[in-house]
Amino acid sequence: MTVRGVCHERVQFPRRVKRILPTFVVGVSLLGMCTRLAAQTRLPIAPEPVGSGARALAQSAFIAVADDATAASWNPAGLINLEKPEASFVGVWRTMETEFSSAALEGDRWSEWEANFASYAQPLQIGNTDVVLSVNYHQAYDLGLEHRNENGTVRSRGAIGAYSLACGLSLPSSSHLTIGASFNWYDRSVCNDYVRQVNKPASEQIFIETLDSLRGHNFTLGFLWDAYEREENLLTLGLVCHTPFTADVDGKLVTQSIGEDNQGTTIQPVGPLHIDFPPSLGAGLNYRFSDRFSGAFDVQYTDWSKHTYTGATSSPSDIVAYRLGFESLKFSPGGREWVRALRGGIFYEPRPAWGDTLPVWGFSLGLGWTVKERFSLDFAYQFRWGDEDNLRVDPATRIDYGIEEHWLIGSVITYF
Repeated sequence: MTVRGVCHERVQFPRRVKRILPTFVVGVSLLGMCTRLAAQTRLPIAPEPVGSGARALAQSAFIAVADDATAASWNPAGLINLEKPEASFVGVWRTMETEFSSAALEGDRWSEWEANFASYAQPLQIGNTDVVLSVNYHQAYDLGLEHRNENGTVRSRGAIGAYSLACGLSLPSSSHLTIGASFNWYDRSVCNDYVRQVNKPASEQIFIETLDSLRGHNFTLGFLWDAYEREENLLTLGLVCHTPFTADVDGKLVTQSIGEDNQGTTIQPVGPLHIDFPPSLGAGLNYRFSDRFSGAFDVQYTDWSKHTYTGATSSPSDIVAYRLGFESLKFSPGGREWVRALRGGIFYEPRPAWGDTLPVWGFSLGLGWTVKERFSLDFAYQFRWGDEDNLRVDPATRIDYGIEEHWLIGSVITYF
C-alpha cells in the first residue's frame, strides 16, 4: 500500500550507582493499594505510556507519520491513509536490569514478553467522505519491576491495556486536512495479569498483591495537515491530544506465612482506589524528501503534575519529550513486487519522578518488508538509558538512580 508516496510496511547513598529499571512503571502508583506494603521501598518513577508498533518505535517520531493502524494510539487522523482493510499484531520482548550499590537495595535482571498492539481497520466511504474505522488493543502501561532490599525481594509482572474504537476521516472541503478520534477504555492486559510479590524471609512471610479490576476511559484526538506539496516533496504537520482520565482500581493482598509457626493465609481486599492520569499534547512534522526518504520530528508535553493516586503525598514533574527519526525505502524493479525499509531514530524522553525528573535517552533501528501489498513484516530494536545523581524523590529523600533497557519489537500486517 502506498500512502502519501511512502510505503506502509532518597535514601542518600554514599556513592554513585548504576541502576536499571523497567521501561514504563505504573506499579509505583499501585504501591498505594496496600497499606501492608507501604513500608517497602518506593522506586521513584511515575507511569508513562508505552508506544505502539514496530514501525513507529523503529522510527521514534510518528505523530505526523501515523499511516498504519497504530495511528489509533499515535494520531487517529492518520487512519485515513489506510487504503485497504487490514489486520495487524505487534509483540514486544524487553530485557531490563536493576543494580544498586547500597546493601539496603540491590538490583536484578529480568525479561518479559507482552502483546503490544492488535487491530482490525476498515476503510469506508460515507457519502462524499472517506472514513476509516478500527478496533484496537494496545499495551498502555508496563507493570514489570524487580529488585531486592534487606528485607527480601520484590517482583511485579503484568501490564495495563487499552481497548479502543478509532475513526479517521478526511474533510470534504479540503483534501489536505484529516481529523480523527479514538475512544479508549482501560483494563488489565490480555496476556499478563498484574501480580506483585514481596518475599520477606526474615519475617517468614510472602505478600502477593493482585490487580483484580481496573476501569477508566479517555479520548485521543488527532489532526493532520499536508501543509506543502511539490512533486515528490511533502510536508505534513500533526497534532495529538490525549485527554486525562481517572482509573478505578480494585485488588487484594494475600499474606502467606512460610515459617515453622505457619499460621496460614489471609486475604485482604483493597479498593476501590483511584489513579489520576495526566493529559498529554504532542506535535510533529514529517518531510518527504523523495519517494524513497523521509524524516520526522516530534515534541510531546505531558502534564504529570496532574498525576496522583489514593494515598499519594506528592505529584511528579511535567515533562517534554523530543523524538527524531527517518525512513528509507528500496523498491523492487517496477515497484510492484516488494518494498524494503530501513528506519532509525534518536529520542530524549525524560521520566517524571515524584519530586524530580530522570533524563532518559535512546536510539532505535528497524527493518520492514512489504510484499505485493499482501502483508508487511516489521522489526525494531530500541535501547534506552538514563542516569541521575541525587534524584529528588521527595523533599527529604534523594537517590542516585538510572535505567538501561533493550527492546525487541516485531509486527505482522495482512491486507485484504
